[in-house]
Amino acid sequence: MNNISKPTRELYRNIRSELIGLYYRLLLIRQLFTSKETNDFLNQAAIRFFTTLKWDLLDTIAIAVGRLTDSAKSFNKYNNCSLQQLIDSLDSSNQDLISSLNNTLSQIKAKSSRIKNWRKKWAAHRDFDIVQGSASMPAISLKEIDDVLSLIGKFLNEFERIYQDRNSEIDLYNNPMAFKKFEETERLKIYPPNPYENMVFQDDGNTIIELIKQAKSLGSF
Repeated sequence: MNNISKPTRELYRNIRSELIGLYYRLLLIRQLFTSKETNDFLNQAAIRFFTTLKWDLLDTIAIAVGRLTDSAKSFNKYNNCSLQQLIDSLDSSNQDLISSLNNTLSQIKAKSSRIKNWRKKWAAHRDFDIVQGSASMPAISLKEIDDVLSLIGKFLNEFERIYQDRNSEIDLYNNPMAFKKFEETERLKIYPPNPYENMVFQDDGNTIIELIKQAKSLGSF
């Protein structure tokens, strides 16, 4: 493992996991809710469940993007698990990387303004004027979400390009106690750069659709 502190590794691990989860939620929205035919089919099966799921997915994405673009501290007191926090945790000697990450973060913030407005006016807080109908509902598009996630992936790839861990061999046969160290090394590993948007998941929205189709064919509903 290269010379990065454990807190920075934990921070990277959390942000990476957050991004993967966001891509998974975006995939679910696209598979389940962007086709009228699929929408109608799912509504016949469980309209309340899938309507709730759709709004919860959008709200979760907006809240998570807001978390990732938070400042390093709230109220100048509480540390946040954010992209800025990751930048601030780096050694000041790596100014080229820090400058590049700050530039990418500025792009993320600029692209995510409407997503953060959704968080502010609807997902994290409920705007009174919107509820009363005297103000319009905030709007976001799947393309905006996709653009922001791509930039967050770019941010992580820039970090990974410099700090990725090289494979190291651990002799587990002659030193069984080394297994614990191996587990910790893998858990806090910094991965090589990869296109996060191309990740493949074991199950997704299509899995749910197929299960409902099977249940319907068996006369379960």
